[in-house]
Amino acid sequence: MGEIERLIPSGLIEQWAMHLRRQRSLAADAVWLIDNGFTVHDGRDGVPTEDATERYRGEYERVVTEVTRLLDQYDAVNLRRPPTASDAAAKK
Repeated sequence: MGEIERLIPSGLIEQWAMHLRRQRSLAADAVWLIDNGFTVHDGRDGVPTEDATERYRGEYERVVTEVTRLLDQYDAVNLRRPPTASDAAAKK
């Protein structure tokens, strides 16, 4: 199937990029908190049942990595610069 060209207003794209930056910042903050001793627990009715810190840290780390890759691609298109190393790694 061929590609379909769609016009998306630049303001909407900027909002998406800002949302991605915010999500990356929140995830990076959570990784920092975990690295500095905070823990996350699964639980029921306010009673912790299982330490979920490593699982959450992994998820947050993936968010940071994936969003950074997306924002690098976004910047490459908008700033008309050559792709970065993370762009090349994403194509593999």
